[in-house]
Amino acid sequence: MRNFIIASMLFIFASCGQIAKIQGPDDQVKFVNYIKALRDAVNSLEQDDKAKRGMMLDNGVISTKAYVKDSLHLKFDSWQANLVEIIEKPASVEINFSIILDPSNKSSQKSIVLSSILDKNKQEIIEGLKAGDQVKISGNFIEKDGFIDIDSYSNYKFSKNVFDNPEFKVEIRAVEKL
Repeated sequence: MRNFIIASMLFIFASCGQIAKIQGPDDQVKFVNYIKALRDAVNSLEQDDKAKRGMMLDNGVISTKAYVKDSLHLKFDSWQANLVEIIEKPASVEINFSIILDPSNKSSQKSIVLSSILDKNKQEIIEGLKAGDQVKISGNFIEKDGFIDIDSYSNYKFSKNVFDNPEFKVEIRAVEKL
C-alpha cells in the first residue's frame, strides 16, 4: 500500500510538472490536457482488447466533440502553436498548425493539429510565415450540421489511437508570429 501511495504521489507531481510546461492560455492548456488524458487512457489498455479500446475511442471522440462545442464554444483565441506546413492549391491554401501534446516530444506526428483552408484572397493573414514558425492563432472549430470532424493527422501506422495525433478542421481568423 505504501508503494502505491508513493507511486501515486510521484505521478501527480510529474503530471503537475508537465502541465506547467505546456504554454498558452488556460483554455488551450485544459484542452491539451483533456486530449492527453484520453490518449493515455486508450494507450493504457491492452492491444488485444479491441472491443474495449474501440468503445473507449468512440466515447472519447463523442466527449471531445462535446468539449469543443460546450467548453470551448467552438473558438480558440491566441493559442500558441507551431506552423507545420503551408500547401498551395489552385484556389486555396491549406495551413496546418501543431500544438504539442508532450513538451518532451515536439513532433507534429505527436501533436494536436489544427488544419485550415484559406481562400487565396485571405492569404495575407499568413504572409511572411513559413513552416517551423512559432505563432499565436485565433479562430473557430468548424461544425457542419452539428458534426465536428476529428481525424488522425498522421497516415503512419504507429498508432490506431486518434488521440495520439488528432486533427481538427478550423477556420483561422488571425495569425501572429511570436
